Amino acid sequence: MNVFSLATANVRALRRRLFGLVALVSVAAAVCLAALGIADRAQGATDSGVKESSANRSITVDRPDGRPDTPQLTDRTVERLARLPHVESVQHRAQASFGLLTEAGDTVLLYATTYRPAMPPPVTKSVRKDLFPLRPGEIVAPARSQGVDLSALVGREIETETTRFVRPGEGTGVSGQVRLVGVYDPTWQLDNVDAAYAADSTVIRWAAQRAGVQEENYLRTVGYDQLTVVARTAADVPGVMRSVQRLGYPAVTLQQQLDELPAVLELIRMVGQVLLGVLGVLAFVGAVTVTGALSRQRAQEIGILKAVGFRTRAVLTMLVTEMALVGAVAALLGTVLAAVLGGGAAAVLRRSADLAPYVKGWVLLPSAGTLLLLLVLTVLVVAVGSLAPARKAARKPPTDAMKDW
Repeated sequence: MNVFSLATANVRALRRRLFGLVALVSVAAAVCLAALGIADRAQGATDSGVKESSANRSITVDRPDGRPDTPQLTDRTVERLARLPHVESVQHRAQASFGLLTEAGDTVLLYATTYRPAMPPPVTKSVRKDLFPLRPGEIVAPARSQGVDLSALVGREIETETTRFVRPGEGTGVSGQVRLVGVYDPTWQLDNVDAAYAADSTVIRWAAQRAGVQEENYLRTVGYDQLTVVARTAADVPGVMRSVQRLGYPAVTLQQQLDELPAVLELIRMVGQVLLGVLGVLAFVGAVTVTGALSRQRAQEIGILKAVGFRTRAVLTMLVTEMALVGAVAALLGTVLAAVLGGGAAAVLRRSADLAPYVKGWVLLPSAGTLLLLLVLTVLVVAVGSLAPARKAARKPPTDAMKDW
């Protein structure tokens, strides 16, 4: 029987004595993996479909609400920002709410949004290969919104209802039709959870109706909701952002937006990182304690092995292999527990409207590479923790080992 087979047999025989270490490491690993899995999935949702090159060069400029001395985001503002040094382009965003009326009787409230090439939505189904730029009367909506599956309606004409301003606090409904030419992954959150992309002329017409402004005057008076300033290179972004902010406009880089998570999810990420260190300490201390205790209890077994010809190195290898197997079992059990714990935590987080868009899926674990690395590290820490007491036990002469027993 080789050393590995002997170690495997010993682990089976000693499973009751090893239960405490397995439980300790597996529970710690489960909490750690669940926290890291939720945080990784949340960050992945914010990053979904964004091209890194655009993200690195894009600066979002919002309406200067509360700053009466700063002009609104009108066409003149677009021209002014486009003249700033190191600016490649300025792309606008306007939005107008509208109702989408399906044949099944469902009404979905969406926000007609102008398309920005720097931030294309991740289209999952469409009527043609090149959707953008959209034609008047066409929209691209989220595949699922407010519990309604819109992907089955791609290619069809759908009734809409918008609002025309009558007087302050009062409006009248205006019926119309649009053609749904595509749907995108609903985890895309940069423009709005219910954004529906439409041609500029369509969005401006609906927005002007709602504001009670002539369509041709809308961009000179009310202006856009948001602008995206694209720098020539990623290195130009800080300087361009400072230039925009000096003009009085609130500006943030798109990469900063992608890195932001709600406070609860940031806390979960921090807990996962702290628990990663705690897991290492628990696994190491547990391995030292259990290996030392078992080595003393198995003094006769070790003495017999050495008496029949097992070398010190072979006994040491056997003892360390036993603990490595225990670490592997604990790590695998921890992964299963993490999937259950992460799924339960995600179900709780999804009850919050603010957190639900960040928590997708049922099995929330870190990426395969991260998961494999954590499992390997757990086994290594347990094995290293067992090394010192195992070496001490393996070096004992057969007569001393038998005497200790």
